[in-house]
Formats: sequence, structure tokens, C-alpha cells
Amino acid sequence: MLRIDNSTADNTHRIQRENELDLVYLLQVARRQKVVIGIAAGVVICLAALYCLIATPQYTASAELLIDSQQARGLEVMPQLTGIMDSSAIDSQVQILQSERISKAVIKELKLVDRKKRELEDQASGFWFRTLGFVLPFLVRTTPFSDFEIERAQIEDFSNRLKVRRVGNSYVIELDYKAPDQQLAADVANQVAEAYIVDQLEAKYQATRRASVWLQDRIAELRDQALAADRAVQDFKAKYDIIDTQRGLISDQQMQELTTQLITARTAVAEAQARYERVNSIIKQGGVTGTSDEVVSDVLNNEVISRLRTQYLDAVKREADWSKRYGPDHVAVINLNLEIKGLQRSLFTELSRIAETYKSDLEISKAREASLSKSLEQLVAQAKLTGQAQVELRELESNAQSYRALYDNFLQRFMQATQQQSFPITEARLITDASPPQRASQPKTALIIAGGTVLGLLMGFGFAMWRERMNRSFRLPADVERYLGLDCLGVLPILPSTIATPVPAGESALDRTTGIMRQVVADPFSRFSETLRSVKVSADVSIHSRSVKVIGIVSTLPKEGKSTVSANFAQLIAHSGQRCVLIDGDLRNPTLTRRLSPGRTLGLLELVFGKATLEEASIVDQVTGLRFIPAIVPGDIVHTNEILASEQMAQTLDMLKQNADYIVIDFPPLAPVVDVLASTHIVDGYVYVLDWGSSNRDLVANTLQNAPKVYDKVLGCLLNKVDLKALRSLEDYGSKYYYHKYYASYGRDS
Repeated sequence: MLRIDNSTADNTHRIQRENELDLVYLLQVARRQKVVIGIAAGVVICLAALYCLIATPQYTASAELLIDSQQARGLEVMPQLTGIMDSSAIDSQVQILQSERISKAVIKELKLVDRKKRELEDQASGFWFRTLGFVLPFLVRTTPFSDFEIERAQIEDFSNRLKVRRVGNSYVIELDYKAPDQQLAADVANQVAEAYIVDQLEAKYQATRRASVWLQDRIAELRDQALAADRAVQDFKAKYDIIDTQRGLISDQQMQELTTQLITARTAVAEAQARYERVNSIIKQGGVTGTSDEVVSDVLNNEVISRLRTQYLDAVKREADWSKRYGPDHVAVINLNLEIKGLQRSLFTELSRIAETYKSDLEISKAREASLSKSLEQLVAQAKLTGQAQVELRELESNAQSYRALYDNFLQRFMQATQQQSFPITEARLITDASPPQRASQPKTALIIAGGTVLGLLMGFGFAMWRERMNRSFRLPADVERYLGLDCLGVLPILPSTIATPVPAGESALDRTTGIMRQVVADPFSRFSETLRSVKVSADVSIHSRSVKVIGIVSTLPKEGKSTVSANFAQLIAHSGQRCVLIDGDLRNPTLTRRLSPGRTLGLLELVFGKATLEEASIVDQVTGLRFIPAIVPGDIVHTNEILASEQMAQTLDMLKQNADYIVIDFPPLAPVVDVLASTHIVDGYVYVLDWGSSNRDLVANTLQNAPKVYDKVLGCLLNKVDLKALRSLEDYGSKYYYHKYYASYGRDS
């Protein structure tokens, strides 16, 4: 197995701090923390079930109101109060139903204050209440509640229990009231509807009453204004002598009559003038000729003239006849001529008299015409003044008519408002009465249990996530890859207590055939042994160009099992027939030396500084052939890192490479001391030991970031002291380490 993502130059990019919250990670957390999640869910479900058992059942009664603006149309006399209601109007009715006015009316009608007062009195007289008041007096109120406090508490409780909503887009409003008593819930729901209807009636009555009072005052004011306007019109007419009749003004009628008379007079003048001029023309002709006779006969229709003319014509006819018969000199003819002349004189005399008569008539007609013209001119002048006054008069009459119309309109509205007060009808009616419910609406057991289950799972998962975040150790091989960017070479199971028993003081672990230091020899097919074999394979196929001969075993802190791993790993290599040298490189705390070679006086320091040979400074395991070089430290050595970084140490390792195939060095912890940093030039690769469930990943990551040269040579990590049973519960089934349990037994059962 090789280190993952080895191409990255910067170690910081390979060492991650936190998990990404993807679905796979969440499922892993749920699987690892299933017990915690189950316990949390169970607790919440039990609490939910307990609440359902002890909670007081609540019953919800429902009633339905219909807001119908058309039902009052038949009796409504004030159209402005009715009409089609829009959505906002229905929402306003919903708010009215939830108002404190309705709540107070229902509480008063059903005597809920008295009922609550009796409940408080019974509660105060109870044994448990008195006991609680004696033990914890600061939690119990000893003074009785006032009626006002009880009423306010009831109003608040009433508002919380009452739910009013509009049914869809209809005019129907649903009333729901919740109470611990079935009958009380139904009574309250019905009483809310009844109180709303009564409130609507009262509101209409008050509105019409206020309108009536206002209209009455307004009518009196308008009546005075109308009378004042009429009086102003009459005074104005009297001032300007304006007399009005059904046919119009008197002056207009007089002007019309004078105009007619003037036209008639002018016609009479023209006729008289014509007659007078005709008569004068006949007189000026000096006789009655044929033409004149025709004119006289045609124009002058006079009885005397007609008789004289008849006589004249008869005489002329006889004169012509007698002249023909008797001759013009006959006496009869002469007498007849004299008679004709006499008739002519009579005609002229009558014509002169008639001309004088016509002249008189003409003068009279002209005088009448002049009189009528003068009178008409006076009326026209007066009409001009009257016309100017009528402009103001029409304005006064318009104001008078407006005040009169307003007065009549308000008087009619007043009569309507008076009648409206006696109409006991509203726009709301109850269409569904509330009946006592048969089943409790609360608590909703199924919903509460389901909600408790969901809440418990969420709380459990949240607590599980918190535990995951708070646990900063390495628990999975994938954690090594995720947080360190290194490959996990395997997991070393925690050994049984019989195997992990420490070696008695003064006795070498190499002298025993069993024990924690002999695990790979005592049980070569165990998972412990197979994991260490994978480490050797990783060293053999290392990504480094040169072969890995010098392998350092390192950990972050003490007591993480690096010495045990070093001893068993070296024995595994030696037991396979290869030459291997194990060196205790922990010059500060040589734990491996105390376990494998207690009582030795020569060791690594003597070998490095040439004070002892290899055979003198080392011991050889008779079972595996492993050569162990202990670290014999006479006292506290201050500069141990200088020894590891010295040229003598490098020469010593070069000498050992000639006599061994592998060199395994047990180094001190990386975090507290810097010895490992001083060994990077002499070590080909490091195996990093992590204590499963104990090593803090933040500390490990920070330590490796501060030691980049060590990090570059790390072959991989080992999870030590792993509880395999717990690991199986934490691992995914797809993990490559899940099937690692078959390594030890594969092929042994066949």
C-alpha cells in the first residue's frame, strides 16, 4: 500500500481539517452513532407518548356563518348600506368575529367568569395546592384573583381557543372553538355566531340612530336655508317689480301684446294711406273716366258712391241711346247731359267728403302707431333693466331650488332611517349549528408520535454529529487518508489481557515465547501479524526511488504502542529469514531496552562512539535471529538529537547495512522532542503509529505539518490498539478494511 496523493507538493493541501458534509459521510455518522440516535429518538418518543397520556383532551366544535348581502334587499330601504361584498369586506368580518367585543359578549352570556372563579376556588382549597403553597410559597399566589383579572385571563384564553377562517373564496366563515368540555365547545361556537348577529343588529341600529339624529339637525338647518332663499327671491322680485305668471313675466306679455298692436296699427296706417292716396288720385283726375270708374268701383266700396255711379252710368247709357235716336240737340238729350253733369258733381263731392274721412282715419292710425311705438320703447327699456335683474334672480331661484331639493332629499332619508331602525335583519345568518364533538381534536396522538419520532431522530442525529465533531481521534482507516493525506497500512487489534501482560522487572521479553513483544512469533497468522506484513510490503514497494532499508517507527505522543510495533515488526522480518537489526533510538526514554534487554551495560551510544563492537553492544534473539541494539543511557542526555544527526550515527548505520537487510529504529515521539527531525538523513522511511480512538488528529496533523521532511518519508500509518468489534460497527461494508478479518483465517480451514 502506498501513500495517497503523493504528487502534491504542499503538505497542507493533503492534510484536511474536517469532513465534507456529503451524503456518504452523513450515512456513516448515522451508522456509527445508531445507538445514540436510537436512544435519543426513544426518549423523545416516550416523552411524546407520556404527553398524550397525561394531556387533557380538547374538543373542537365548528359552526358556519354565511355573509349574504342579498337577503336584506327586499326590506332594505337604504340602498347605500347593501351591495356586493368584496374579499376585504369578508376579511373584515373575520376580524370582527375575533374582536374583544364579541369575546366579552360570549363570556358574559355563558358566565365563563363565574365558572372560572369556581374552578380557582376549588383549586385553592385542594390538598396539593395548599401543600405546594406551603412548601414553595413564591410559586403559588395566595391572594384571590379579582373579577377583572379573571375576565382578562378569560378573554386571552378565549382568543387562543377561537379560530375563525374564511372557507375558500366563498362568503362562508367557519368558527372553531376548542374546549375540554364537549358541550361547552358547541355552546361557545353557537354563542359566538349569535353574538356576532346581535352585534351586527346593534351596529345597524346605532348607525341608523346616529344618522337620524344627524339628519334631523341637518333638516332643520336646510329648512331655514330654503325659507331664507325663497324669501330672498320674493324680496328681489318686489324690489324690481318683477311679476311672474304661469305664462311668464307680465312685462314680457305686455311687450308681446304691444308688438302685436303696433304691427296692426302700422298695417292700418298703410291701408289708410293707400285709400287716401287713391281717392286723391281720382279727385286729381278731374272726372270719373272708365279707368276711374273701375278704380272707384274696385277701391271705394261706398253705398252712396255706388248709387250715384249706377245713376251716372244709366244716364250715360240713355244719353248715348237718345243721342243716336233723337240727335244730340234734342231737349231730352240736353237735359240728360245736364243730369249727367249733376251726377258727376255729386260724385266728386262725395269723393271729397270720403277723402277727408280717409285723411282723418290716416291721422288717427298714425297717432295710434306713434303711441304704441312710444309705449313699446318704454317697455323695451324696462325689459333691459328687468333682464339684468333676472340674472341675479335666476341665481337666487337656483339657490332656493337647490336648498329645497336638499331639504326634500334629507327629509326623505330621515323618514327612511326612521323606518330602518325597526327592521331586525342582518346580512349574516347561521347556516350550520355547532354540535358537541364526539372525538377529541387534541392531543393528536398519531401526529405527536410521528413528530416526536422525527424530532427524536433529528435530535439524535444532531447529538451524533456533535459527538463526531467533538471526537478528534482516528477511528477509521479512512480518517487517516482524509485528515493526513497518508495511506493507512493497516489496523493492529488490541491484544487480549493474557497476551498484553507486562514482563516482570529484570526479565527480557525475548526469553519468553509468548507475550505482547512476541505476538508475531506466537501467532504468525493473526491479524496483528498480517498487518505488520503489509507494512513490510509497503516498504518493499515504496514509492521512493531507493530501496527502503532503514525504517523508523514513530508516534506523536508516548504510550501509543510504537515500541511494541517496532519489536514485533523487526521480529517478523527476522523470522522470515532476512537479516534484521532492531535499534532502540529513543535516547530519552528507552522503553524497548527495558523490555528486551534489562541489565545491559553496552548499547547504541558505545557502538556509535566506537567504545564497543557490534557483538558487544547487541544481543541476538535465538528464536528469530533478530539482532537488537539497546540504548543504554547512563543519565539525562541533553542533546540527543545531536547524536542522531551526527556523522558517527550515519557511519554506524552504513556499517549495519552491510551486515543486515533491514534496520528498524524505534524513535521517540515526534511531538514532545525533535529527535526524529534529526534522523531524516539516515532513515529511508517512517511508519507512523496512531493510537486508535486516542490520538488527536488535530495534534497529529499539526505535528506533521511542522515536520515536512518526516512527512515526505512516511510510508503510511498504523492504527494501533483497535477494538475490532467496535471498528466493524464503524466501518462501511464497502471499506477495504472490512474484509481484513479474513486475512488470518484465509486458507487455514481448507
